[in-house]
Order: sequence, then structure tokens, then C-alpha cells
Amino acid sequence: MSKNKGIKKDDVFDYDTFNDSLFIHTSGMKYKHSIDFGDIILDIGEDNSITGLEVLSASRVFGITKYDVRNIKNMEATLKVSPESINLEVHAHISKRNSKISRIAMASDANYTDLPVGSESMAVSA
Repeated sequence: MSKNKGIKKDDVFDYDTFNDSLFIHTSGMKYKHSIDFGDIILDIGEDNSITGLEVLSASRVFGITKYDVRNIKNMEATLKVSPESINLEVHAHISKRNSKISRIAMASDANYTDLPVGSESMAVSA
């Protein structure tokens, strides 16, 4: 599992302001299962790669306003898997008043899903 996926034309980046839910989905990947970290849900594909990511209560998770969440320009997610644990780091990059702001959300859990050891990252632009 050592992969780095860039931005593809058909990737989906969507924010539901009412529910404060941010959704990212990569195209062309078959869904296998999800890993629930609480406020962050990670979708895993049949090849054990990241296929999607949902951040619930996104403004609280990133420590920004809902307006700022709507202005996220790109995001990167990095998944690191060991035999014992799964660690996820999500970077959100926001344009605000002619400057760029970055926020990080981190989550971890035990490797109950037996994901293969390694790391993977994905990037999506709004």
C-alpha cells in the first residue's frame, strides 16, 4: 500500500453547509468498506486505496467557519498503516482575504480491518 494519487478530472468535492459535512470521492474506484474515526469516515476501495473521505462537523474539526469550509481550495489526506494502527492526517487549504490558511485534522484507530502495512495519500481540488 504505498500509493500517491493526484487530482483527477472526475473527482468530487462537495460541502453540505446545512449539515456541515464535507465529502470527497475519487472517480473510477470500487468501494470495499469504510473506516469510521468518529467525525471522519474513510472509504477504502477493493485495492485497499482511499476512495473517499467524509468529514462530519467539518467546521469544528478544522477549527474554521462554515464560510471558510466552503472556500477550501484543495485537500490532501495521508493514511499510514501499521499492523496495530491506522493513522489519518487531512490537510485543508483555504483562501481567505488574499492569503492561504492551512488546517489539519488527525485521527487514528486500531487496524481492525487488517489493511496492509504502508502509506497512501490522495489530493483533491475544489
